[in-house]
Amino acid sequence: MNADGSPEMLELNESAPSRGSGGVIELVVQGRPCLYDGDPDLGSLLEYRGENSLYVNVRINDEVLDQRDFENVPVREGDRIDFLYFMGGGLFVQPDRRRN
Repeated sequence: MNADGSPEMLELNESAPSRGSGGVIELVVQGRPCLYDGDPDLGSLLEYRGENSLYVNVRINDEVLDQRDFENVPVREGDRIDFLYFMGGGLFVQPDRRRN
């Protein structure tokens, strides 16, 4: 959010310039109010933000979407959108077998 309380424009990824065919809409992305001026579908928003659609899950208005539908999901004024990345890993500790 800008100092005057207005939403900030999402920053453009240099490899994904704005197309602007949908008009400017206000979204809440990752909990922050933003303006978006790209095509009004989720696939375009992912590209606009530089998100990798192979590794991200998306929640719009508390509904987790199927990755196969990203290109067909419309993005509408006021939508709350979260990008969810799941990490694997951790530390396995071998139990001490030398107990007396």
